[in-house]
Amino acid sequence: MSKRAIDLLLRAMEARSMSLQTSALHQVSRSATDALIAAKLLVPSGHVPVVVAMDDYEDEPLEATWSAELNSYGYHDSTGRWIKVAHQEIAACRVDYGLALAKMLVAFERAGPSRPAPLVTDLVWEVGTIKLAGAKAPVPVWFARRLGDPAVWAQLEALIGRKPPQEIRIILTSAPGERIPETTQKRNHIINVADVAGDPAKLAISPQVLGARVFPGQAQRRFPIDHSDDYGIVWLRGEALTFKSPKQRRLLNVLFDAYETGSATCLTEAVLYEAGYKDGTNSFSKVFSGRDDWRSFIKYADGNCWIEP
Repeated sequence: MSKRAIDLLLRAMEARSMSLQTSALHQVSRSATDALIAAKLLVPSGHVPVVVAMDDYEDEPLEATWSAELNSYGYHDSTGRWIKVAHQEIAACRVDYGLALAKMLVAFERAGPSRPAPLVTDLVWEVGTIKLAGAKAPVPVWFARRLGDPAVWAQLEALIGRKPPQEIRIILTSAPGERIPETTQKRNHIINVADVAGDPAKLAISPQVLGARVFPGQAQRRFPIDHSDDYGIVWLRGEALTFKSPKQRRLLNVLFDAYETGSATCLTEAVLYEAGYKDGTNSFSKVFSGRDDWRSFIKYADGNCWIEP
């Protein structure tokens, strides 16, 4: 498997429909799509009978219908001519969530059903329980997708309100960290799968990284400042600061590398570029828009920047 394949799988999980045209995924990355199919993480799911017709020089999405007489899918163009559509053009696939979730939790001692149980159809599943260092009892795990959609988020919030955990609950999600709203129900830890993976080219979640996310107060090793392995948490004199954005975490990675090797000062422009800010984001106030806690350990002056706890 590759990082690109894992990224594509998580993107497929975030799609509005559970069934996706295989040809559309091939356009994103043929090699990644084929790798996911070979690993059985993507499985056949009938057809998505929609095609784009080039008619009068315009792209027009049309529904492909089945003709029993002609034994083919197709559509009628503007002249009434029947245009045959090959099966492979509209063949669909879907994510095998049972296998995907099993691979995510392979490093944990897990108890529960062999297949995830739906809590909200096609959106939220109950996975079972895992043993996690620091927890007093086995921790229930759910999986949710499309949490950036306000309607889906409202359904999840209502669900966790009706089903509060005894101690804590982990809700894994394919939604990128920066798109996950803040929940007021703090015993529920909503965590993007990629943020706690042990290897970006694998689905397997790291027990150490997940434990640091759920129990941040137990993880600080160095004072006055420390960070989690994925730079998603910075501990500053015991206070845990959480950073959800992948770009923010890459920026922190660069700055901490310099801080920890003794070459503390970095060119601000180079740091922003290396972190992936190439769209006019030219200051830390833009990088960390909406928050000021980063100022307590990131300093900058005269085009340079550094960590100073």
